[in-house]
Amino acid sequence: MVSRRVVRSYQARYSMGANKAAMYDLTDAIDVHAHARGHDEEEPMHAAQEATRAGMKAVLFKSISPGRPWEVARRLQDDVDRWAECLSLRPVKCLSAWIVGIPLKPIDFAEIKAAVEGGVLGMWMPPVTSAWSIYRLGGRGVWFDKARRYDDPVPPTSWDDALKTGIYVLDDHGRLLPAIRDTVRLCADHGVALSFGHLSPQEMDALAEEIGAIGYRRAFIDHPFSEVFELDVPRMKRWADAGVRFALTWDELSPLLGVDPQDMVAAIRAIGPEHFMLSSDAGIPLLPQTVEAYRLLAAMLRAYGMTEVEMRQLMTGSAKEMLTLS
Repeated sequence: MVSRRVVRSYQARYSMGANKAAMYDLTDAIDVHAHARGHDEEEPMHAAQEATRAGMKAVLFKSISPGRPWEVARRLQDDVDRWAECLSLRPVKCLSAWIVGIPLKPIDFAEIKAAVEGGVLGMWMPPVTSAWSIYRLGGRGVWFDKARRYDDPVPPTSWDDALKTGIYVLDDHGRLLPAIRDTVRLCADHGVALSFGHLSPQEMDALAEEIGAIGYRRAFIDHPFSEVFELDVPRMKRWADAGVRFALTWDELSPLLGVDPQDMVAAIRAIGPEHFMLSSDAGIPLLPQTVEAYRLLAAMLRAYGMTEVEMRQLMTGSAKEMLTLS
């Protein structure tokens, strides 16, 4: 028997129709998780130019070229504005973020506070440097031994070893560390969106409790279908009921993670498009560049049955609310 996934893929191909332009339309789309730090990632100016050409509204750069992210993003915005004016295009809004735990070191609330006051609109809890991520996925050699190479991969470790190496945001009593609790409240006060990163279930629960206690509604979970997490539709519904959104990524559908698109669409429909946003999470050599990754994600969801009303919610509506964009 041919697999369910392959049969559905042919149904998607046959039902797409001839309107190719509509399949790839990104007008007013917002990318809430982009990578463009140059070197081993896409150049930020290229990502911003392609987003502008596509008519996108905004890109939130999780990573961007070295320097203070908010200052780098402002210089990028100036460059894009001048370039777009010459071509009579509307420039994409270039937004910056701060990542707690990258580079891997103890949490420094003073740095976090400076980033928020500097103007970042996104804050990430520890992603690949979290203890949970190292336990589930492994990490980079230099995190374990400074004599090892940055590009030396280490396989998943025991939980005890992961705790020794990675970042864990709870104290011995299972409560959020004061710096993390203060970060949540700082984000709430300044209207900054907060990603749960790659935190463990127990860390996410504590973070959600803090978020609920102060009525904060700008939290989200990246790539919820990634195996770094243990999420299913009932658990995602509980998060959604608590006001947490989900940022879908091209990486989830890519050969690297291999999520079945029909399962993603079924989850969106079961939970509600208003709880989801789209993002690229690409820009590295094994994945397409930022705008192309986003375009492929949008096209795939359209091909698997998402209506244009639903797509506008996924591409613009939810992210616009979370980032308070006009």
